[in-house]
Amino acid sequence: MPHTHRLENFDEHLTSHMLVTADLEAGMRLLRNFLKNNDASSAYEVAEVLLDIWTERELVHAQAEEAFLFEEIPSLKIFHRDHELMATWVDEARFTLDRDGVVSSRVLMRLEALSTLLHTHHEHELECLKRHYHQLATNSSAHPVLSKCDGSL
Repeated sequence: MPHTHRLENFDEHLTSHMLVTADLEAGMRLLRNFLKNNDASSAYEVAEVLLDIWTERELVHAQAEEAFLFEEIPSLKIFHRDHELMATWVDEARFTLDRDGVVSSRVLMRLEALSTLLHTHHEHELECLKRHYHQLATNSSAHPVLSKCDGSL
């Protein structure tokens, strides 16, 4: 799996999240603009690129996290469901886009849902990683404050 070294370093992991988020946000702005201007062909092309980014970057990153980081930091396993939803929604959007040949309301709805999930997912995951690396740096053996990271909230 590519980029596994980025998973182990908080700043590199954060950068990876920021880059994919920026690319997806820019793509969504383009998509909305093309749809607003009734440019179906350009909207279709942008939707394809967005789904490729999801497949080739975000979902590959999620797979690497599950394969490598979840073993090191078991509290991150709570994010498995997010990864499953992302993969399901990407598959649904791609299937519908390929079947219909246009960016339908269903495709747009899935892409918007993915965008919302991504923001929440990254925010919560990075909070957990920050907490984990802080505990390592301070050699804290004290029990952490209950949080989203341990599935208690």
